[in-house]
Amino acid sequence: MTQLNVSRRTFLAGAGALAAAPSITLGQAQRVFKYAVVGCGGRGSGAVKDIRAAAERLGHKAVLVGASDFFQEKAAAVCKANGCDEKFAFGGAGGYKKVLELDAEIILLATPPIFRPLHLEACVKAGKHVFAEKPIATDAAGLRQFLKGVAEAKAKNLSILSGTLHRHSNRHLRLIGPVQKGAIGNLLAGRVYRCQGGIWVRPRRNNESNAAYLCNNWYHFWEMSGDQITEQAIHEVDLANWYLGRLPKTAMAIGARHRRPAGIGNIYDCMAIDYDYGDSIHVQAIGRHISGCSDRVGTLLVGTEGEVACGGKITRFDGKEVQYDEERIKGRHENGLIMEHCDFLSGLLNGNLLNEGEQVAMSTASTMMGTFSAYTGRTVRMSDLLTNTDSEFYNMNAGFTAADFERTDDIPMPAEGVGAVPGKA
Repeated sequence: MTQLNVSRRTFLAGAGALAAAPSITLGQAQRVFKYAVVGCGGRGSGAVKDIRAAAERLGHKAVLVGASDFFQEKAAAVCKANGCDEKFAFGGAGGYKKVLELDAEIILLATPPIFRPLHLEACVKAGKHVFAEKPIATDAAGLRQFLKGVAEAKAKNLSILSGTLHRHSNRHLRLIGPVQKGAIGNLLAGRVYRCQGGIWVRPRRNNESNAAYLCNNWYHFWEMSGDQITEQAIHEVDLANWYLGRLPKTAMAIGARHRRPAGIGNIYDCMAIDYDYGDSIHVQAIGRHISGCSDRVGTLLVGTEGEVACGGKITRFDGKEVQYDEERIKGRHENGLIMEHCDFLSGLLNGNLLNEGEQVAMSTASTMMGTFSAYTGRTVRMSDLLTNTDSEFYNMNAGFTAADFERTDDIPMPAEGVGAVPGKA
């Protein structure tokens, strides 16, 4: 297993790597980056466009050579839309294996999160550079499997770009330096919000297998998505981790299932989490997916001398003006989705490889702590997921694995229409 102590130095090192990565590569012959995508829903098809735009910005070219999705027609649609022969569009849970046989040097992983650890493991074994969309696991076993893949990728000098795009965004890069240099004093506390309306539902079709139904409605099952805090609020929690330069030690949470569509899935629709980062630093996080309510998304941190709305502005209590780091973002693309791929490809060009695997894994672990606490009503420690084999949370895993989707028989169907009951064994 990879080393699990993530220091402040580790967190800050990522910021330095971004500053060193050039936005535009000049004076080089055009390079053709061959890539493939595994998972062809909205995020996968979007990543295809983003890496192509990034390569063009750098003066190079990115060419799609293959695609796979549980539903073959989705893979075929992505190939057709991006000039790739549809004979290289593969369906089924094992389609990624055929993609890895192609001559792609980069694989974009954008399937439902349950598949990410298995797919990373296979990509690293095949010697591929990887874009791994967040989150990277839905249970503790998957988390540890992904971290093992990250360590192996480092050993093989392979690059991993994560889907936590805010770390490549100009809105944050101009702020992070001043905050970490003390622009608002010592950080004391924070608030995280991910409160939005409902999300799509795809009713079960006649004669649809459990596997197909789960893949079609993956967001609504914690086994597939990790629930809303892990699947979506990970962006905001990752910002808190990044700006604070540390990881939460414990999480204590509450949550409920009020208005999820009747009979669909098993996730909650609201959660509130108290993250304890040590040294009396606490971050309160709330997430909600209920239509007709107030929406709010963002991360705000408070220090002894001011506060920062992450991605917005720094405000000092004494009214003094703060100097933002405008030099750091000079020449960078304003679209973070494209810029993260610019940094990724620049690393492949100049040898300054990105490996953000541990970063996104630990932010996934942070959100998982909150979800498991809400489900059980118990305080969850980071060590419960990673190292404490005696903890109930170390083995709080889904009743099926990503590999089970490749079986010839169907997978078991999890309980649906109900959520976990806190305080119940």
